[in-house]
Amino acid sequence: MNRPPAGLPADDELFEPTGKWASPAIYASNWRTIIITDAMIGVAVAWAGVMAMLFWNVLIGSFVGAVGLTYVVAVGRRYLQWKWLRRQAGLDT
Repeated sequence: MNRPPAGLPADDELFEPTGKWASPAIYASNWRTIIITDAMIGVAVAWAGVMAMLFWNVLIGSFVGAVGLTYVVAVGRRYLQWKWLRRQAGLDT
């Protein structure tokens, strides 16, 4: 097996949460509902940004929309991480 250079994590360790990032919700039976609810928060913020662009200020609205979309992307990455961790634990994905 090829080992990564010193100081870099192995491929299997890239998704491994540690410390305050290790959430017990990863192993909950309703983990998909948690992810979907979290993503909907980001969608709501992005939608608020679009509404702000239309009815108030384009600059502030675009910033708020970008923050919302960035949050949705972060939730997508968390979904992949949780799915990988559940597979490693032998749970359904």
